[in-house]
Amino acid sequence: MISWLSPVPSLPEPLGPHKVGTIEWEIPISEIPLPTPVPDPQISTLKFRIFYPTLSTATSKISEPWLPQPQRAWSQAYASFMGASPKLSSLVASFPFFLNYTKLPATPDTPLLPRDPSSKYPVVVFSHGLGGNFNTYSAICTSLASFGIVCVAPEHRDGSAPITFIRAADGTTTSIGYQRYPHTPTPDVLTSRNAQLRIRVWELEQLFTVLTRLNSGGQQFSNYAARDSMTAKSDSLSWNNKLDLRPGRVTWAGHSFGACAMVQLVKSVYYSKSTPSLEGTPYENDLDWQPLYKPTSNFDLVCQITPGSPIALLDLWAMPLHAEQTRWLFEKPLPCYDQDPTDSGKTTPTVVAIVTAEFYRHTELLYRMRAALSPSPAEATTTLEGRIESSNSRQEREELTKTTALSAPPSKNSSQTSADVDVQSDSISTSPHVSSASSPQTSSVPSRTPSPIPGPSDVPSPASSTTSVSSSFPSGPERASRPAHPSHPKMYLVPSSAHLSQSDFGLLFPRLVRYLTKAEEPEEIIALNVRAILSMMRGTGLEPEPFKCSQSSKAAEHEKDAADEDDILTERCKEKRFVPVPLAD
Repeated sequence: MISWLSPVPSLPEPLGPHKVGTIEWEIPISEIPLPTPVPDPQISTLKFRIFYPTLSTATSKISEPWLPQPQRAWSQAYASFMGASPKLSSLVASFPFFLNYTKLPATPDTPLLPRDPSSKYPVVVFSHGLGGNFNTYSAICTSLASFGIVCVAPEHRDGSAPITFIRAADGTTTSIGYQRYPHTPTPDVLTSRNAQLRIRVWELEQLFTVLTRLNSGGQQFSNYAARDSMTAKSDSLSWNNKLDLRPGRVTWAGHSFGACAMVQLVKSVYYSKSTPSLEGTPYENDLDWQPLYKPTSNFDLVCQITPGSPIALLDLWAMPLHAEQTRWLFEKPLPCYDQDPTDSGKTTPTVVAIVTAEFYRHTELLYRMRAALSPSPAEATTTLEGRIESSNSRQEREELTKTTALSAPPSKNSSQTSADVDVQSDSISTSPHVSSASSPQTSSVPSRTPSPIPGPSDVPSPASSTTSVSSSFPSGPERASRPAHPSHPKMYLVPSSAHLSQSDFGLLFPRLVRYLTKAEEPEEIIALNVRAILSMMRGTGLEPEPFKCSQSSKAAEHEKDAADEDDILTERCKEKRFVPVPLAD
């Protein structure tokens, strides 16, 4: 439980039965086989952190800070990311902040917990969102690791982190700062986001290549983040034949922009042999056009992505997938829809999407997320665009009606005054994207969902939000040919939660997040996300440890409602805090 008495923000202990170790890696790109070209020449290393189960007796003379080194630069970067001026950001960074003393809930540089040679560790790759780094989802990653999973978190060099540093062999560093773009999906913005997405997907491919080489023992890598050369060598050897990297066994997970990257990666690999039609696009006559990413020669990765690949998407931010260069791929269904519909052995989804109450209230974000998960994303998107166009027309009519009412004298028989009209006009949403079904009678948001509040950096301003959504996607030929099946994607809502609740920020600053977003019980929200991912993994045949909360917090109350975590994604689940959200009404 987070201590309310200590001035230093802290993170709770992992939920599972095992102690967790962690190690930071930074590998020169020159040592990694390159199936695809480097998308940005300034990216010379691959940086990631591994969380893994370790011995219960494992200790370390050092602890791993949550705020990466150099902390002053990171403090200044985060202050700037939050909107502070350069002068104020520099002033903030000049004083040691309480966050400087926050530690990761994992022991650094400890040995991997021995496992029966006949079985190997399940692997989860977790991609961070805007404003994140490889530490900002440590609560989820350490909890997954505590259930006997190796969780790998890359730090992306696409300009989405507040700042990131690239080490050189001689110890010097260069930095990449945050790239701030509007959230309006203009062609220029989408092009910029696609450039970031290209880097992210490429980094994920490189990361998978590194994992396969470490697991095979066929290659040792230099680790610029290692504290000494002997540590780097032993780290390379310790992963030999320890990871379950068989086809379809790696779990791909991410939050917000990280979830977007995972969708792009999985589809790019699965549909790598598809040739899109460029007719009607700006690239129609471009003979040099190439898809955002194509795994032309990475055979291991091509084999890895299957219809049964487990995927966990937390507040999926799908807007970058709608660019001209990526839309053709967005319109293809996720690979899970190619599973045998007659397979009665499946009881849980292969793809699980968790949406927070804050994200849920943003109409466009929710629609795009549901469209990305649907069996026919193209049809779902067409419906979305039609609803937005209808809402625009409706708003114009409302504004015209208001103008007429304000300019005309009130009727003698009317009890409504001009003041009443002013109050009414103030209550009408200024958003051009409000659903026509936004009413208390038709709202599909649970009553505990708080009122709209400003969204974090990964979401647009509340001008495009609404408190309720009621969508209806048509049943087209493609959808009709893909009957519903338990293995198909499922979406779940966590009421009274915020976008930041799926990261460490909700735990480190619970009072602030609650004040700004009305989010409650941050530890319980993390536990729900972890339980869902564990259940999905177990349903796909992986073998994490059974869920048994080791903390004396409210998270332990979950066990009163379900025998184990498997129930949370099935009809047997009695969990009141986890609400299924249909992909189509």
